[in-house]
Amino acid sequence: MSLFGEPFTARCRKSGTTVEVEEGQSLLQALLDAGIPMDYSCEGGVCGTCIVPLVAGEVEHMDEFLMDDEKETNMITCVSRGIGEIEIDV
Repeated sequence: MSLFGEPFTARCRKSGTTVEVEEGQSLLQALLDAGIPMDYSCEGGVCGTCIVPLVAGEVEHMDEFLMDDEKETNMITCVSRGIGEIEIDV
């Protein structure tokens, strides 16, 4: 899988929104398109500005920001992708 890999679904706990992330689209862009305000900066997975808490699901982490132990409970939305369905706390 790559940054523009398989589509996935992100359930957003706080907003109650479900976002479909298409092939060729980042989770960050899908959240912004759905009207969910997000902070972001580099869009390259190195700054950590677009980090969100991961509640459930499996993620392919492609960032250079999170430490291994942080990857269990967080996700960088600009480059990482969910596998199947995930739940995030936004």
